[in-house]
Amino acid sequence: MKLPKYRLISNEIKKKISASLWKAGSQIPSETELANHFSASRMTARKAVDELVNSGVLERVASVGTFVKEPAAQSSLLEIRNIADEIRSRGHVHKMTVLSKLMLIPNDAIAFTLSLNSRTVYKIIIVHWENDQPIQLEERYVNAERVPLFLQQDFSKITASEYLNSIAPVTEAEITVEAVMPTKILKHNLQVDDGVPCLKVTRITHSHGQPICYAVLYHPANRFKLTSHLNIVN
Repeated sequence: MKLPKYRLISNEIKKKISASLWKAGSQIPSETELANHFSASRMTARKAVDELVNSGVLERVASVGTFVKEPAAQSSLLEIRNIADEIRSRGHVHKMTVLSKLMLIPNDAIAFTLSLNSRTVYKIIIVHWENDQPIQLEERYVNAERVPLFLQQDFSKITASEYLNSIAPVTEAEITVEAVMPTKILKHNLQVDDGVPCLKVTRITHSHGQPICYAVLYHPANRFKLTSHLNIVN
């Protein structure tokens, strides 16, 4: 079956991007130039570009042109990885801003979740950056009995998950994901525009049967996605 001309154009654009001939952030030819190159109408070229803009491959900048869009950061839903490693694997720079480090009395829900015998818990709030954009706000509660030196760590240099995994490796996790509209403080810390939701990932991790931490991770939905891959054995 012969593909429509606009689809041939969009496929060719995607091939050039996949082959790194057109890199993220680079401007593509104008719709007029694309139409001339493919011997098509400008309307056909526009339809091809529209398709790629709508799918997140390209983005238009008013009065400037159309550019290859930076791929959204992504994380596996089925695998717990250190966010610093994820960001570096994309060839980007990771850094952290520590907003708070506290020892506090938890509410009943946190105390129950972490099976606390004492009435103290450690809490940190950290913003993770990918290059010059905040990509995650981490709000984490840690079992102070199980990880007594947690607050003594420099979380501008080592991630909480990296330290915790060295002390109490994760053997079990409960994960939930939901879309939420950010509060004013969350919008400020993640530099989220009005009307943009966040992905809220709630994660409870255990080490050898002992609950270690309860983490709530917020990501700007327009700059982050979660993926999963399953191998099915029949």
